Amino acid sequence: MNQIKLDNYVFNYQVFFNKIKHVYLRIEKDYIKVTCHPSFSQDQIEAFLYKHKRWIINRLSIEKKDIYNLKSFSLWGQEYKVRVNKNISRSIYLFDSHINIKSDTIDGKVIEHFYRNETLKEIKQIIEDNKELLKQYFNIDQLTFKAQLMKSRLGSCITQKKIIKLNSILARLDKKYLKLVLFHELVHLSVQNHSKNFHDLLEVLYKNHRLATRQLNHEIKKYKM
Repeated sequence: MNQIKLDNYVFNYQVFFNKIKHVYLRIEKDYIKVTCHPSFSQDQIEAFLYKHKRWIINRLSIEKKDIYNLKSFSLWGQEYKVRVNKNISRSIYLFDSHINIKSDTIDGKVIEHFYRNETLKEIKQIIEDNKELLKQYFNIDQLTFKAQLMKSRLGSCITQKKIIKLNSILARLDKKYLKLVLFHELVHLSVQNHSKNFHDLLEVLYKNHRLATRQLNHEIKKYKM
């Protein structure tokens, strides 16, 4: 792993060589990934990084939120202060504008269980609120919904088994983003790829979905995954 200083920031970067004509730049979790032809020297690579420094800084200098922060919980786009109450029966629950937890050393698995349940409850509510619209396009009664924390995707659709799985990270964000990803995966029941037909149907179900998707991607980058 190499390092480069861009303005007042120091970033890690890693170079992957391939027999390609162009240089490709990608931001990974906490480093810069550069793919280029083996003939490129380190000076050329770093000159390329300097050229795109503003783009890099904007994406890597954002302070990311810890998904298991015990000082405040993000739930459906709202921040809640945490209150420790050893006398409560449940490990975590929302009450009186606070997230109440049984212990200040609560395990991450317990927190994730809370977010999974919140995600599944909201999926059920979204389906109920939009039942008449969705029934025009899908047999929603045969579907199974699951939720879990996933690092690389926000949702998945197993068409043959009629299973839709959504990322529980979405429970930290505004509810509109869960609805967007849910409808996105529902459309995959009918259209496997991201063709024009896919986007046309998703637009019927969720207006301005392309803009909402860009906004969602921006919000997701604020969290450590």
